[in-house]
Amino acid sequence: MARGAGLPLRIEPIGSGDLAAAAGLLARAFRDNPLNRAVIGEPAGRRLRCNQVAMRVHLPLAAASGSVRVARRERRLAGVLIAAPPGTWPFPRPGLGGGLRLVLGQGPRVVRRWSEVSQALQAQRWIGPHWYLASLAVEPELWGRGIGSALLRAWLEEVDAESARAYLETDSPENVGFYRRAGFVVERELRILGVPIHLMERPARRCGRTG
Repeated sequence: MARGAGLPLRIEPIGSGDLAAAAGLLARAFRDNPLNRAVIGEPAGRRLRCNQVAMRVHLPLAAASGSVRVARRERRLAGVLIAAPPGTWPFPRPGLGGGLRLVLGQGPRVVRRWSEVSQALQAQRWIGPHWYLASLAVEPELWGRGIGSALLRAWLEEVDAESARAYLETDSPENVGFYRRAGFVVERELRILGVPIHLMERPARRCGRTG
């Protein structure tokens, strides 16, 4: 049991009954990220709708193939973390029905641009085994209350138990310091659609080692 802003947090694997709420949380959390703005554009309501469609299609695939955890604050869903164990990324692509939902819900241009972003990032990733942090999101009105840190710590305990490397990308400059405090370092930077992307890695650690 972790704590966030004085209230206990329960961190656990996502359940099938959490998928809709988690998709909405992820859509809201990433609505205004720089890369989201570059791919989808304005207005904010359009970004939110496009995000919701994408999360509803991709989240069940992530839950089936990867490691998805949620943080609950009392009974409320407060955060979501999506990670890929070694050898599982990229997650399976949506089937015909899921692909059609994406095109109808986001529009062909947005689907195409997200595909270009995914291909550009995939070309930069390590070939060797590692855990990949695909998404870490907290309900926007709960930002700054330690929920993201609690989710990250819980995940890194699993990574360290396997003495594995970890890897992530972030398009939010303010998140670089957050991940650095957890042991990540900026390996390199690139630009996609004009947006600076920080590629960060965390060396493998022995279980229990913090320095």
